[in-house]
Amino acid sequence: MPRPKGSPNKITHETKEFLQQVLSDERPNIKSALNELYASNKLHYLQAIIKLLPFITPKASEVHLHTPDLPSKMPSWFDDSPMEPVK
Repeated sequence: MPRPKGSPNKITHETKEFLQQVLSDERPNIKSALNELYASNKLHYLQAIIKLLPFITPKASEVHLHTPDLPSKMPSWFDDSPMEPVK
């Protein structure tokens, strides 16, 4: 029987937890390997970090707002401006 919709996936949770440990100082052997990579090639170090980040950060999703066509009007506070127009 499949797990219920919305319930956490155990493997995903464990993977995210491990990768958070990798990026923190809790895994010294992995941290030292990343330090060596940083010392030898900063570009490859950054690429490795970038490849790990999607596993521990939430994915961004696009939000589309559908609003009715509203007339384009300047905000009312422009009408109350005490400044003289620039000439």
